[in-house]
Amino acid sequence: MCTIHEPALQKNRIQNLKQKTLSVFTRIEAQKSEILSLYDGLSTEQLQFNPEPTQWNLLQVLRHLVTAEKQSMILIRRKLSKHQSIPKTGTGAFFRHLLLRIALILPLKFKAPKIADVSEDYPDFESMVSEWAEVRSDMKELINSADGEVLSKALYIHPRAGALNIKQALEFIETHTSHHRKQLNRIMKHSGFSSS
Repeated sequence: MCTIHEPALQKNRIQNLKQKTLSVFTRIEAQKSEILSLYDGLSTEQLQFNPEPTQWNLLQVLRHLVTAEKQSMILIRRKLSKHQSIPKTGTGAFFRHLLLRIALILPLKFKAPKIADVSEDYPDFESMVSEWAEVRSDMKELINSADGEVLSKALYIHPRAGALNIKQALEFIETHTSHHRKQLNRIMKHSGFSSS
């Protein structure tokens, strides 16, 4: 039975989701600034330092972060352009999303999915900064232009967690970036990392 208040409640929930999504976006923007500040004043030698032959250097970590976000936006935009009936995310997505975030908080190592793997030894820092800004601009435009109904849809398909909505995707990006922030710190604290 539908009450007179249900449309108002639904509208409030949708508006609330948009505000929460924008709040997560604000956090990941602050996080991005913090990550980029770590690179300020670093020498080429420091940027290219590999702690171990099979481990990424600082440039490769940044390349991975930018590529992961860019590919995520490509997939979301592709899903939106198909104009198909896209289901809303449900309880299952909530739990898969939660498990993924917990896994990234733990000190575990994961192999990057092929779509976000890094093939370059020394990617160009300035071009990555520009690319990241473009990706984030696209994200913000998507959030601002989408209504809450679109934001509640399963638009993002994570390789391990499955279908997530935009807010959950941004929360994944936040946790993913924090995971790699620890990696950046480990590289910079490595005994072989040059101090100048």
